[in-house]
Amino acid sequence: MSRTVSSVDAGQTYMELHHQLHRIVDRAMSSAGLSLGRAKVLMRLDSHGPMNQATLAGLLGFAPRSVTETIDGLERDGLVTRTEDPHDRRARIVALTESGQHALEAAMTVRNKTMDEIFGVLSPAERAQLVSLVDIVRTNLAQGESDCGQ
Repeated sequence: MSRTVSSVDAGQTYMELHHQLHRIVDRAMSSAGLSLGRAKVLMRLDSHGPMNQATLAGLLGFAPRSVTETIDGLERDGLVTRTEDPHDRRARIVALTESGQHALEAAMTVRNKTMDEIFGVLSPAERAQLVSLVDIVRTNLAQGESDCGQ
């Protein structure tokens, strides 16, 4: 027997799960030396290579000045370097260091283990269904965002 769940209840349940997951994963990754927020910066640099801070902020979905403090800390810890942008003297190029690569790998190992523990309670079919349902919502949101710009 299935129960009727409103869209508001479904959304609230998802948001609560998201916040709980974020806290758990961030705590686990921080114990490995790299918070989730700092790891996201390093992940973008790892996958896209060196880039200016504005581009990096855009990939993260933030205003350029909002990532400055995080980059300052990562640079202080030797995980990234900043150099002058040869094409724009006002901009700085951020690059992942070897220490940053090692820190990211350690944090991702902990992240993956944590995700396995959390989502391992679901069968492969249930995980596929979860991903499919989230993709439907994500696609609908993306369509709504593009409609808003027209």
